[in-house]
Amino acid sequence: MKINTIIYASDLGLGSRPAFRAAIEQAKAHSAQIIYLHVVEPLDGATEEIINDYLPESVSRSRLAKIFTERMQRIEQRLIDFHDEELSEEDAKLIDEPTIQVLQGVPDKCIVKAARMFNADLIVMGDRESSSLSRIFLGSTAQKVIHHSVCPVLIVPLKGTSE
Repeated sequence: MKINTIIYASDLGLGSRPAFRAAIEQAKAHSAQIIYLHVVEPLDGATEEIINDYLPESVSRSRLAKIFTERMQRIEQRLIDFHDEELSEEDAKLIDEPTIQVLQGVPDKCIVKAARMFNADLIVMGDRESSSLSRIFLGSTAQKVIHHSVCPVLIVPLKGTSE
C-alpha cells in the first residue's frame, strides 16, 4: 500500500508528542505529505448566550468571528512551534513542509471529513486513557474515527506519556 498523504490529528494536549513522532516516522518512511490537523469544538450554547446577552447583535457576531480567527491563528502557531521544536534539521529535510488545517466542529467527524477531503492514505492520532465507563457510553474520538474512516488509522497510546 502506497502512502502519499498522512493526516496527523492532534488535540495539542500534554503527552501528544509520541503520536506526532509516529506521524513523522510514517511520513519519512513513505516520503508522504503530512497534514497537521487540529479541531476546535464550537463555543457551547451557554458561552454564546452570555456574549449575545451582553453585546448588541452586530457587535456580538463580529466579536465571535474575531475570537474564532484569533483562536485559529494561535493554534496554527502552536502547530508550527510544535513542528519546529520536535524535528531535527535532518528530519525536516526528509519530509515536505507540512500543511496546517484547523477546523471547527465535532473532532471525530472533522478528522474523517479531512481525510476524505485530502484523499489521505493514513490517519495518525493518539488515544488518551479514559475510564471504561466513559468509553462504553461515549466512546473515544479515536474509536469513532476508526469506525468511520475510509483509510487506515494508526492509534498511538498516550497513556502515561509526557511531553
